[in-house]
Amino acid sequence: MILASPRSVPHSAASTLDEGGPEFEARWAWEVMARALSCYIKLLRTLRSPRWKRLLRANADRLREARELETSVQELLAHGQHCPLGLLRLKRNRLEALARKRLSHFTRQEGASMDEVLGRLENLMNEPLPQPPGRDEPVLLEGSQGWRNFLSWPGSWVFALFVITNRYGLERYGKPVPLLLAGGALALYFHLRCTGRFWLTAKRLVWKPRFGEPVQVSLKSIGPGGISALPAWGEVRVEGERTLTVRHAGHAGLLAALLDLYRRSPFLGEVDGTSRVQEVSVLPASRLPKDARSGQQVEPGVAVLRPGYAAFLPEDSAAEVFRSLAGPDARSPEADVTVELLVEQMRLLSEAEFDAHMRQAVLSSGGELWLADEVRSGSVPEAGHVYRVGAHGVGMELRPDAAQAEATDRIVRRWAA
Repeated sequence: MILASPRSVPHSAASTLDEGGPEFEARWAWEVMARALSCYIKLLRTLRSPRWKRLLRANADRLREARELETSVQELLAHGQHCPLGLLRLKRNRLEALARKRLSHFTRQEGASMDEVLGRLENLMNEPLPQPPGRDEPVLLEGSQGWRNFLSWPGSWVFALFVITNRYGLERYGKPVPLLLAGGALALYFHLRCTGRFWLTAKRLVWKPRFGEPVQVSLKSIGPGGISALPAWGEVRVEGERTLTVRHAGHAGLLAALLDLYRRSPFLGEVDGTSRVQEVSVLPASRLPKDARSGQQVEPGVAVLRPGYAAFLPEDSAAEVFRSLAGPDARSPEADVTVELLVEQMRLLSEAEFDAHMRQAVLSSGGELWLADEVRSGSVPEAGHVYRVGAHGVGMELRPDAAQAEATDRIVRRWAA
């Protein structure tokens, strides 16, 4: 309930105020200060708790009460002369600073005023907690913590440095049991407090720490510069409508690259996580030199066979193919982003988009593309399922495995027809 300022009382009550105006203003000022102090103290106690998120969700009405009091408190601080306001001003400033700090755990979009900050916190506390993807939401990438990430955790480095620098003293005077207990406690702390699991879908990224509330960020809310990664530490930080940090999880470099890919056109809002390009064969290949007597080395890469064309992408051109999809301003992908993986991501697009971006990838990577009516193909005698495909004196050699042989045979026969 908002306490009306005596300056905003209707004109019909003017006679009452004229008779006892100073007394009324004094009673109003003391009542506002008492209610505000009580509300601020409870909110400060809640926000300072280690379990502040859980407590605030259970007591979101305190945020609403503080917002309702804000107009009266500002009026009192501006014109109040009937009570000491130092304590009220101190508590309000502390509450505003702490509320802004807590809001920064969720988002960088902070409010300009205390009322906006408390309002955004209230809205966040009333939102349902995000859930992991269900069966109707295909997962593009999933990861969790691994003990290899423990070795990159700064806490393990500090412990190892302590052991190394005190090795002689520990060998001469120390006992192994306390050291083993300290190492076990450090590993347990990492497992319980610094680990979690993430899920990436075509629309959102969900992070569920082992202890604590899950958090999600929609891919469409991530802007330029909103993704930063430390793959060696297994950490990816994302800033959009929410601020989210994936910590000490596997595939961090791959996660950062896919986030940068799926937050952009043509993937953003156009894919649902299922492959839409079915008539295609993607398999390892080698580009053959134009002249076998030139001494030029065979170049490894990836072949993409479609009913209308055959394409070759060099194996070391992942960065060029990635930028042809994500744009020239995209960050360079990590080593675990391969050309074959990027082609598999392109299969989530429509067939027309797939073919258009395949041509762009070939041009940007220095690959090859032959149309079906000009391509020449044939099998290598006594070499099993090995094909040679090419045109204009340039070709590639394909070695499909058992799973790829059927699709490769079907497409090669369509070229011949």
